[in-house]
Amino acid sequence: MKKLAFFGGSGGLGSQVIKFLDQYDVNSVSSTLVNFTKEYDISNYFSRNPDTDIIVIFSNYNHNSFLHKYESNDLELSKQIDINIKGVTECISRALKDMRAKGYGRIILASSITVDKNVIGTSIYAAAKAYYENLVKTIAVENASKGITANCIQLGYMDGGLTYTLPKEFIQTTINNIPAKRLGTPKEIADTINFIINNEYINGTTIKLTGGL
Repeated sequence: MKKLAFFGGSGGLGSQVIKFLDQYDVNSVSSTLVNFTKEYDISNYFSRNPDTDIIVIFSNYNHNSFLHKYESNDLELSKQIDINIKGVTECISRALKDMRAKGYGRIILASSITVDKNVIGTSIYAAAKAYYENLVKTIAVENASKGITANCIQLGYMDGGLTYTLPKEFIQTTINNIPAKRLGTPKEIADTINFIINNEYINGTTIKLTGGL
């Protein structure tokens, strides 16, 4: 049974997705166990779990704000960069060392529809997700010969997680605009994760799980 570390697995959406990944030995890694702002936490986790085959990263931090207002809220800007960029990059870098040594690995990152559909107040968050979509391309080129793949799943509006921090009126309007006329489900996310894991020829790309939006 492959060992899967699900970072952000204790969150609202991640905890629901994990329920459908019982074909793997899943370790749900919360932010209290591995704080992405602390390099030691990340390094220590992989030192204790060198046999991790798959990492799925749903860990993120979002602070809605107009860009011109960040000057008065520098701490929120730094927190988003520290978690979404520095922490995620460090986690991938550390995992790759063990994956390259054993000749197998899967890296799956949660991107966001905000990369392609501009949403007011999400500039830094969306930029971080765009970083992931480009990052996996280079990871693929550098590591495909070692049996490692890296891909993103661009999540649309899902039935859980950050979607339910939005106003109900916005959610309903969004559903009306989605061609599928509904929110995505945690099982559909899990099915996509499983599909990526079992297909080595999917590498360096982003699968859009957006219901056609």
